[in-house]
Amino acid sequence: MECGCDGMRGLGRESMGKAITKDSVFDSMRRVEAALKLRYMGIGFVWAWLYCTYATSAVFPCRSGQSINSDESWLLSAVAVVLGFFVGGLLLSRRPLGGHCLRRFSIAAALLLTAGTIVSALGAFALGLAWLGGAMTGVGYALLSLLWARALMVLDVEELEAVVPLSSLVIVPCVVVYPLLEGVVGVVATALLPLMSGVLLLLCLREGAKRGGVEEAASSVGGMSPYLKDSEASGAASASSGAGASLSRRFGIAESWGFYLGRVAVVLVVLYLAIGWQAALADVRDSMHALIDLDVSMLISSLASVALGIAIVFFSRRVSFTGLFRWAVPCVIITLVLHGSSGLWAGFVSSAIGDTLDSLIQVLVYLFAITLAKQGKAPVALGVGLLNGSVQLGVLFGNLAGSACAGPAAASSEAAFLSALICLVALVGIAAPQREPIEVRPMAAAGSDALEHSLMVGCEVLQERFGLSDRETEIAFLLARGYNRPYIREKLFISKNTVATHIRHIYGKLDIHSKEELIDLVTEAARK
Repeated sequence: MECGCDGMRGLGRESMGKAITKDSVFDSMRRVEAALKLRYMGIGFVWAWLYCTYATSAVFPCRSGQSINSDESWLLSAVAVVLGFFVGGLLLSRRPLGGHCLRRFSIAAALLLTAGTIVSALGAFALGLAWLGGAMTGVGYALLSLLWARALMVLDVEELEAVVPLSSLVIVPCVVVYPLLEGVVGVVATALLPLMSGVLLLLCLREGAKRGGVEEAASSVGGMSPYLKDSEASGAASASSGAGASLSRRFGIAESWGFYLGRVAVVLVVLYLAIGWQAALADVRDSMHALIDLDVSMLISSLASVALGIAIVFFSRRVSFTGLFRWAVPCVIITLVLHGSSGLWAGFVSSAIGDTLDSLIQVLVYLFAITLAKQGKAPVALGVGLLNGSVQLGVLFGNLAGSACAGPAAASSEAAFLSALICLVALVGIAAPQREPIEVRPMAAAGSDALEHSLMVGCEVLQERFGLSDRETEIAFLLARGYNRPYIREKLFISKNTVATHIRHIYGKLDIHSKEELIDLVTEAARK
């Protein structure tokens, strides 16, 4: 009897140990997910769906090109996604959705994209199904992308700067696996991607509702952000007065930023006109892909976009398209020049540069649009809709032009269009915005402009002398003006940890230990 009891107790301890081990594993997984915000990387499944559908044979086994023109439905799908971004972004910015309505729209968008993928695959048997599937996937992709922008609004700056670039990593396993899938397996596997994105989106929206972030973001994107001080809000309001007052009231966007976004949109259309044109004329596989049976260019671009996105976030003064265009325009010109070249490496390098640029712009669209929305300069849905819509519009025009230049009889027209594209991209690079709009601030007190200029000069002297970065110089200037850390965080839209890290680096480089020493150092440098 005692042996039986001892055996039961031993079995109970063993079962409890297993239960504890299992619970500890799940608890560790939950902590990791909460720390890294893995669920917010669900936008990566939307990007992965786009790659798997139009750049592999998983859904369309017989494709005539590398881009969107995969079957008979490509034109309707391309038009639908452009209208989806423009119209959807406009409507969502003017009529923010509440919590329950937002979740219903998220479910509908994910199901629409999933069903559209299956219907598009069935379009091989009926042309009507192909057109219907194209319309469904176009609208579903646009809506799901816009809703993810709204969900990402609840993240803190530090979380956002890590989550959005890392979302590109979702494409990496798809590059290896999905080219091997065809038939029913390929269609089902591709259709699961928007479903997974939709599930993660619902989890993010539920978390956002608990934090009160989604509703707050939805109510603030149309007007001034709660992150701004009263003085800054009044200054921004004055910027949208006069000729741009009606535009600001109607769309919730400041006059100067509306013009800036318009110029950015034009540049994106031209850049993607060139990218789409090359993709329409490219082989299904580039030279390296055909040689080793692996899409190396997309694999490299996914990893490179993560590295470049994080580098831009941490080493730039602010996330902006202004700096991107300085090197994006030459890169596109290089891909156009390589398009006319032959050889193994020419096609591979051209594909790698184009894919990397495309992935990086996807990341910057969300970072830039959410940054503007949190600062109260433009609604997030309008920003993402305008920029992504411009990208898709450029792809559509490029595909149409590429289709017109296809075929051996059109060799002369292809060469002429290539020359015209190079000139157009170079011209738009010159006309691209060189700086962001200058924010209008309240009337400064007498003598404050001279003091501000003196402190600015002093900070620039210290930057050259001690090797301060641009961001560190900007924070040193605000500290010298007497602003505290919470103000700097809200003013520059960076996290408190980032502010603390920058201040620690500033103090270390200048060999000081307090704000008072910094002010004395800046003042002394300004006098010399």
